[in-house]
Amino acid sequence: MRRLIKILLERRREVGRTITIRLLLFFFTNCERPFLESYWSAPIALQGNPPIAYGESEKSLDPNDCGTCHKEQFRKWNESLHSKAAGSGLQWQLKRLGEEKSSACFSCHSPLAETQEYFKKSKSSTRIFSYLKAGNEEHGILCASCHVRNHVRYGPPPRSGRSPSGSSPHGGYVIRKEFDSSEFCSSCHESSEDGKKLNGKRMMETFSEWKRSRYATEGITCQNCHMPDRSHEWKGIHDPETTRRALTSSFILEFNKEKLSIVASLTNTGAGHKFPTYSVPKIFISLSWVRNGKIYRPLAEKTIGRVTDIDLETEFEDTRLDPGESAVLNAEILESDWRKGDKVRFQAIVEPDEFYSRMFQENYDQRKKFGISGSEELRLSEALKKVKSSRYVLFEMEKNWESSSFE
Repeated sequence: MRRLIKILLERRREVGRTITIRLLLFFFTNCERPFLESYWSAPIALQGNPPIAYGESEKSLDPNDCGTCHKEQFRKWNESLHSKAAGSGLQWQLKRLGEEKSSACFSCHSPLAETQEYFKKSKSSTRIFSYLKAGNEEHGILCASCHVRNHVRYGPPPRSGRSPSGSSPHGGYVIRKEFDSSEFCSSCHESSEDGKKLNGKRMMETFSEWKRSRYATEGITCQNCHMPDRSHEWKGIHDPETTRRALTSSFILEFNKEKLSIVASLTNTGAGHKFPTYSVPKIFISLSWVRNGKIYRPLAEKTIGRVTDIDLETEFEDTRLDPGESAVLNAEILESDWRKGDKVRFQAIVEPDEFYSRMFQENYDQRKKFGISGSEELRLSEALKKVKSSRYVLFEMEKNWESSSFE
């Protein structure tokens, strides 16, 4: 504590009395609580008036202003799904679930009180216009969501080993090792213990899934996979290459006793949590008998995912894969039925937004019931096209059996 107070007092001389007081207030108000618990109190409190010692860009919480200096981080964030956290996916879910049921969504999709106020068209929005302009609310997760509290900047230990200078813009930043821990991500990727449950499971248990895995034991954090080299992309199942790195496939054909036995599998070898971890994505794996380049007969198929109704009231099945777990498909073809040139196809298709596709389609089909028309109907139509377009083929393998028994 003495070291922290010394640092704060040094910053007082460098960036002004107001900033130091803010740091001290934040620290002493929350010193009895674990740092992350207080840091992620929902909603994150209004920042208040910016310190008078700050220049105009330092006062701003607009990501574009952050990008003036943090160019690479801004570019990656702008391309990421974090920057679209309060976009169509959230907005159409809110309309479907209603204000009361969906209120908890804002804690993660729009954690700053400022973005929530704009989003909800609060009368107090004009109070924050000086440092966060309207329009940012649809981004949901801004730079400030993770890095700013009471206009004070926070971040991980610098890789250079040097402490940030108090003479730097916005007085440097407060170093916290928690930024490099999986616990930092748990606030939004782990539902509270008293949160909504389906079939005895919370809607999000990603941190707990990781905690039970070997990845936690081996010290492999969320950041190792989703923020390599501190990249602000947070790539996941929407990215084919990231998904491929999480999985290992096996495809074996074996002739035995006048029949062809086929075993295909997909194993979670690279995700430190259930694959996929949420109820939104689905992976569809299938075996097909191919003749003359076309599917002659489906042989086996399986859905990997947590399947729920669109109102999140019922879980129909949960086939997600724990780390190390496999989904297996088996099939057989009689030798007498096989033709020269026939093949067996093993395919995996990923639908990252499958849940939203069903929900948006239902909203569109029932648009009169929900009072959706005009420009709102157009936005729904565009959102539906977007989530359907996220579908991709993860892989497609074909094998034949070259044997005198099949000549």
